[in-house]
Amino acid sequence: MINKEMMETLEEFWRTHIEQAKPLLIDNGQQQSSYREFTITLPAAGVYNLTNPFNYLRCLEASSSFEIAWSTNLGNTTFEAGLGIKMPKVIPYAQIFAPKDQPLTVRIGCGIGEFDDSRLTVSGTVRTEPAQYASFEASTLTIANGSVEIPPAQRVILQNTGQNIMYIGGTETDGLQLQPQGTFEYTLGESLTLFGTNGDTLAVGSFN
Repeated sequence: MINKEMMETLEEFWRTHIEQAKPLLIDNGQQQSSYREFTITLPAAGVYNLTNPFNYLRCLEASSSFEIAWSTNLGNTTFEAGLGIKMPKVIPYAQIFAPKDQPLTVRIGCGIGEFDDSRLTVSGTVRTEPAQYASFEASTLTIANGSVEIPPAQRVILQNTGQNIMYIGGTETDGLQLQPQGTFEYTLGESLTLFGTNGDTLAVGSFN
């Protein structure tokens, strides 16, 4: 039968031995948490040594194109946002070189393995189609001096309400033909010049 003194002894043993036991870190031969991301800022002509072993590397963001050298490779490769590379074997480090005339900020993801990255990296201007329009306006334009300018809108529908062929782009005698009572639709988002016969009219529907 366990008495009070024996119970206290067992509780003390639990506190000093069992509770303080820590799991051992066992190397099972597999790479653990291999993917890492680095944000690197360099002055003009600066160099950064990325000392993280990897066989997969992707440039997630970059303020400009730059050069990178793979470990002891004597040549540099031009790199930029969106590019990635899979090496046949693990290399110990890479060197990142900023352009000589401007600083560089770059975000690099690298690791051991092959990672599927579906995140979108976009540089430059992307034109998108709006899901809906806030307003619509219809107007009538008349050709004078051989042409008329169509004001910009997100979406435009044209109808030739005149008696003669009109030309979209080109000149008064060539270009994309718009026949009498014919229609044409576009989402250019910029002004457009239409050529035709003086006095002919044009119906314009503008979505914004």
